[in-house]
Amino acid sequence: MNNQTLPSAEKPLAGILILELSSMVTCAMASMTMEAQGATVIKVEPPGTGDIMRHLGHQKNGVSALFHSCNRGKQSLAIDLKSPEGVEAIKALAAKADIVMHNYRPNVMERLGLSSDTLRSINPRLIYIAVTGFGTTGPKAGEPAYDHVIQGMTGFTDLQAPGDNEFSYIRTLLCDKITAYTVCQAATSALVARGATQLGQHIDISMLHACLAFMWPDGMMHHTLHDDDVLPMSPMSDYYQTLNLHDGAVALAPLQDSHWPVVLDLLGYPELLDGPVFATMDSRLSNMDKVSEILRTPRKDLGVTKTLEVLKAADIPCALCERRDTIMDNVQIKAIGALETYVTETLGELTLPTPPVQFGGTATTQALPSPTLGEQSREILHELDWSDARIDALVEKQIVQCG
Repeated sequence: MNNQTLPSAEKPLAGILILELSSMVTCAMASMTMEAQGATVIKVEPPGTGDIMRHLGHQKNGVSALFHSCNRGKQSLAIDLKSPEGVEAIKALAAKADIVMHNYRPNVMERLGLSSDTLRSINPRLIYIAVTGFGTTGPKAGEPAYDHVIQGMTGFTDLQAPGDNEFSYIRTLLCDKITAYTVCQAATSALVARGATQLGQHIDISMLHACLAFMWPDGMMHHTLHDDDVLPMSPMSDYYQTLNLHDGAVALAPLQDSHWPVVLDLLGYPELLDGPVFATMDSRLSNMDKVSEILRTPRKDLGVTKTLEVLKAADIPCALCERRDTIMDNVQIKAIGALETYVTETLGELTLPTPPVQFGGTATTQALPSPTLGEQSREILHELDWSDARIDALVEKQIVQCG
């Protein structure tokens, strides 16, 4: 593996300017992912409070780890979009930008005078991405949406349910992050299309739609085929059962028929070796209640080390279930360079993932600071030929904030 860091000029999105108008995770994570691939990102925030993420969770010097994790390498322009000057600034920046992305509710940008039609009339090459919670039509179109709500509506909370009428969240901002990656894919596709047409386009993406599509292949496999001759089997999700032992837990995926003699002997169920339930994939998928029960109730507990040794010897996919406190010490995670530790002036020493995509097999870094609120406001407005006197007057009126 080539462990050299790819120079910024050689990253595939070098020269692309993204204007991000958003709060919370979805657009922030999308644009930061594209920054890691070479794009320049200007994050537009309201003066005073900024993105609400700045204040959520563990923080130092008024900046949260969550905000930093989604905003590395960006520039911050703090300006009031409800003011004529804010609208003027966004129009001027959109004239130079390649992508504008936002996650405001439907019609908010229209009311501000910053609609897709308006900005794309200024810059026909502009790619305008509007991210909504529930889409632009229907009874919930104008309602607020957060990750938890989308998890519920797309069936994730049912998928996690331990029993009837018991619903449970996946305890991470799954839907925000799924939508973020959907935004990245759409943006880069639009850039490819623009290369042929020289024209930008309008793109709508809803969290509801993106997450339903993500969940469907395995989570809805038992609701996909409708004919009377369909052979019913247990959902793949029923196969997700950790092997909990006295000194930890093991994640395993014994999917092949040859795996099960090893697993049954390991767990202390030799009498089941000659039975029909564990003989084939079809029979196991048809009897997942019995399969899960075996994994939940091992008769033998060899401990994590010996269990992993036996499973690896049989080439059964497996790994230690890491606690979050020990992830950074995992030798495989270290081997692929998935994390980096560095120091910023505001947050001090911190550890974050490196960009997971290695173009040309070359590792990259995103060991960059996240911007303080309005840190680059003056510099960005200078590039629009706004004078210091004008900027200072807007700062006095609290229309602009400079870091």
